[in-house]
Amino acid sequence: MSETLETAQRVTTAREFVARVFNGHDAEGARDFFTAEVVWHGGALGTVSGVDTVVPILGGFIGALTDIDAAEQDVIASGDLVALRLLVSATHTGNMLGVPATDRRIQWDAVDIYRVTDDGRISEQWAFEDLAAILSQTGAISLPWAG
Repeated sequence: MSETLETAQRVTTAREFVARVFNGHDAEGARDFFTAEVVWHGGALGTVSGVDTVVPILGGFIGALTDIDAAEQDVIASGDLVALRLLVSATHTGNMLGVPATDRRIQWDAVDIYRVTDDGRISEQWAFEDLAAILSQTGAISLPWAG
């Protein structure tokens, strides 16, 4: 198998994960993509391990954001890593990060990096969400430069 083909297959795995889990609003579907011992790095939200720990976190996030849609802006892949730059939009209809539902439409930038194993499973994910944008649009914080 050539390096280009391997890389293309890893990119396909990451894209299918986003399409099914986030855009398809199917947090439980992440089990079909993750290894049992997946490690999820959530930046300010911390790092957690194991599919049975990560899936409920994704479920809470997706459940609080009706009609979540992650639109791919760029993809970069090298070796076993795939990075997707996304523009995410959703309606905030549930408790998220301790913020009660506002029914506001929100939008933010995200960069997700996936480590995809040779058998096409995600063993590690780094999720970089613009939490300042999310929290300011839900009214949880006020950003001085946002007016």
